[in-house]
Amino acid sequence: MIIRTILVAAVSVFALSACQETPSETAKDVTEARQEATQDNKEARQDANDNRVQSDVNVNEARQDMANNDASAMRKITAAESEAMTVAAKSKYDVAMTEAKGRYDIEAEKCDGLKDMSNDACVSTNKATFAADEARIIATRDAEVLAATYVE
Repeated sequence: MIIRTILVAAVSVFALSACQETPSETAKDVTEARQEATQDNKEARQDANDNRVQSDVNVNEARQDMANNDASAMRKITAAESEAMTVAAKSKYDVAMTEAKGRYDIEAEKCDGLKDMSNDACVSTNKATFAADEARIIATRDAEVLAATYVE
């Protein structure tokens, strides 16, 4: 049994010595592992950087799309506002002209009750007043229509 134990011990020592690396082999393996780890880290950093760059590009594209859509929507809103301002200006013009014409007609009827020079003076004054009202109303309408074209 002692021989058998010695034989098993000898085989075990021999087996262990065959599996064990020398210090230079270990150093070589460590160096290779470091190089692989360095390369893997470099590639991982590059992949991460590429992913960040691509995601930044995607965000910028999305922002540009949003800006384009917002600009398009803003142009539509602006056009609608401009049109509404123009319609309002023309509507106010129509109302103001109707009121001015009504005042003119009322004064004309009053002038008809006057005789001679009084009638002439009344008619002249009435026409001048209507002309001034008309000029003011047209100028107001034109200014408002012009302002509608500059809506931003």
